[in-house]
Amino acid sequence: MLREELKTQKGYYMAEELRANEQQAMEREQGDAQGAERQEPEVTLESLNADNAKLRAELAKNKIALDKALHNNGELTKQLRAKMTAQEQEDEAKRIEAENFKNHMAELEAFKKKAEAKERYLTMGMSPDFAKEAAEAEVKGDMDELTSIYKRYNEASLKAHQDEWLKNRPEPAASRDEDGKKEDPFIKGFNQGY
Repeated sequence: MLREELKTQKGYYMAEELRANEQQAMEREQGDAQGAERQEPEVTLESLNADNAKLRAELAKNKIALDKALHNNGELTKQLRAKMTAQEQEDEAKRIEAENFKNHMAELEAFKKKAEAKERYLTMGMSPDFAKEAAEAEVKGDMDELTSIYKRYNEASLKAHQDEWLKNRPEPAASRDEDGKKEDPFIKGFNQGY
């Protein structure tokens, strides 16, 4: 019963704040509409300073209202806790503890999934950076990002294989003498009298 009462009071304060904000927004819109009908006055330093002062005053007023609402919320929470029985307080503590445990377990499961996925990508031959990115994308469920990572990995590995092949391929020996000098086949034939 007390909780419902607290929720009702919180809802009342929140509804009052929303109504006040909506009313201020409507007044601004009406003022903007009237201002649009009138010709725009010249902007001067004094008018800007006045507008700035109005905005600061409004901000201070809103801050005071927020502080008051938070204070009231705190007071109502204290009253609720004072009226709660020991059993209700114990149940509330257990609920909070269960919620924290559930959140912690979800984090651990996400970490485990990420580690398993990273290990799987490493065994496929991906570099640690690509494996980490791919695992994060997999855990998030972002298949577009995962596809992009696969594409970048394939391009990088293909480039590495091509570079390795170019580095290790033997030079063709078609136009070389035993001394390693290049000799033009036409000149060779001409010298031999063909």
